[in-house]
Amino acid sequence: MTKIDVLYNGFPGKASNTFLGWSSIILLRSEKRNCLVDTGAHGARLWLLQALKDRGLSCADIDSVFLTHLHFDHIANASLFPHAEFYCTRIEWEYANIATDEPIQEGVLPLLRSFKKVFLEKDGMEIMPGASFLLTPGHTPGSASLLIDDPAGKTAIVGDAIKNRVELATGHVAQATDPEVSRRSIEMIKALAVRVLPGHDCALQVKGDSVIPEGENEITITFPDGITIGGKGSIELRLDR
Repeated sequence: MTKIDVLYNGFPGKASNTFLGWSSIILLRSEKRNCLVDTGAHGARLWLLQALKDRGLSCADIDSVFLTHLHFDHIANASLFPHAEFYCTRIEWEYANIATDEPIQEGVLPLLRSFKKVFLEKDGMEIMPGASFLLTPGHTPGSASLLIDDPAGKTAIVGDAIKNRVELATGHVAQATDPEVSRRSIEMIKALAVRVLPGHDCALQVKGDSVIPEGENEITITFPDGITIGGKGSIELRLDR
């Protein structure tokens, strides 16, 4: 069986003048292969390297990288894995190479052009034992998810097809290229999976019409010495359950 290990927990939100880009990075491991699902934004690079080291792995141990889509906060660290086999949908690849109004990481695309790639086109293709591809468009035309077999039911790793708990509960995805297609993708995911790992939130359990977060999701922001807000040198952001 393929094991799921969340290396970097995504967090939702954007600032008044920038996208935060705190997106999930997930490691899939089987007896013979290590696959990374998305590579995160550039700011997560040191944390990603440390998370791999903590598990006794280096970048060279990553055999493949599954890209849910090609936005900046999901592909910025692709350069760490030049030897790996990269999976993405052909639709997403073609879209990213012509898109002008999307948060595409244009500087990464030339690197990806030189890397070994497998273009996904047909639902059900297995990239690791018990881990199969599912096209889940809407956020972008070629957004992709993975369905992971588990005795308790399938886990869906969905990138920004579902960014957070509210999108999973309501079916409404902010920043979708096609909101109606996006809604149908969410309905399909909820019909197939009992657990969802979104692009910008912690793991979520799906129980009927209820969405239940697994554990807490919080971020601590620390300021430079001498800078405070309300007398505090750091602030905590914690999502309500």
